[in-house]
Amino acid sequence: MPLFSLLQLSKLSDLARQNRIAPVYLFIGPSEIALDKAKEIYSLLLERGASLEIYDLRDREQRRAFLQLRGFQEGLFGIRKIYLVMGGEEIPEVKREEIVNFLKEGKNLFTWFILAEKMGEDNILYQYALEKGAIIPLSSKRREDLLESELWMTLKDFNLFMDKKTASLFLNLVGEDYHHFKRELEKLLLYCRDEGKISEEKILEIVVPSEDKELFLLGDMLFKQNPHRVIKFVSNLLDNKREPGEILTYLFRYFKRLRIFKDFLQDNPELEKKESYSAFDKAWQALKEDPLKNIPKILLDTHPYVLYNAKQHLRKISNFDRLFELLFKAEIELKMEYKTPLKVFSNFLFDFWRSLQEDSTLKHF
Repeated sequence: MPLFSLLQLSKLSDLARQNRIAPVYLFIGPSEIALDKAKEIYSLLLERGASLEIYDLRDREQRRAFLQLRGFQEGLFGIRKIYLVMGGEEIPEVKREEIVNFLKEGKNLFTWFILAEKMGEDNILYQYALEKGAIIPLSSKRREDLLESELWMTLKDFNLFMDKKTASLFLNLVGEDYHHFKRELEKLLLYCRDEGKISEEKILEIVVPSEDKELFLLGDMLFKQNPHRVIKFVSNLLDNKREPGEILTYLFRYFKRLRIFKDFLQDNPELEKKESYSAFDKAWQALKEDPLKNIPKILLDTHPYVLYNAKQHLRKISNFDRLFELLFKAEIELKMEYKTPLKVFSNFLFDFWRSLQEDSTLKHF
């Protein structure tokens, strides 16, 4: 069996159902994703009565127990034995050779699932898996790319459609935590399985942002929602123990990024002209690959979906100095005047919208 991409993983599961089982499956990449994907295959074997032995070599005691194994015992009555080894990069060379030599003896009642964050092609386990087993590389992409691949694959399995803009919103909200991604995707599928298409409105209604992505919603809400809804959102953040200073820092960073992005768009007007998200994303990726472009790090670290929305918001702002004055005023009220956080943010928000209305009025003259 050759290399298998994440999108081809279902083929390995189909082969396992046909009793075509590899002697070793090597998953290379983030541990939580690798474990979840390995489980899709070995759970099929467990359903047929196979026994499972698990070793996490990142744990000192389990590593010691694994290294003390001498020979590998078949399950009772000839039942298949599964060895699941996490932290496979920790297997010492002598143990790797022992495993491969045992596999070469032709024992067909053993299956190895080896999960490693990294593994070089010169590793004897890699070489054996490439020739006789299956290698599933998950580390060749960024984590967000892996999650995006799994999102498209899952939507296809459930006959659901989501456009790229909506998918970007979902991925941005759930963040990079794989377990949170899975939970929110499963919930989304449950609510939308009969709808055919998943909209942005459904995403915002159903998906709970990861803790580090909660504030992401605040930036867009400033421009898209009415004042009372945004103040309610800020109130909820404070009730959920978000520090006022953390919210204020986010707002400083948000408007700093907007101002930097405005300057960048002036130097790259072709990006400003892209009205659809797909066209914008394509142009943005091309700019990132241009070695002659000097792109500020704060923009490189930002998801394209956020930048696309920022482009729309920038059309409503003409006076950034005024916005930063409002933020400094809020900081003084919090740190020196000791006003209640909700009162401080309410003042800021109403002053912010008043500033937008003044900008809008001026643009009509």
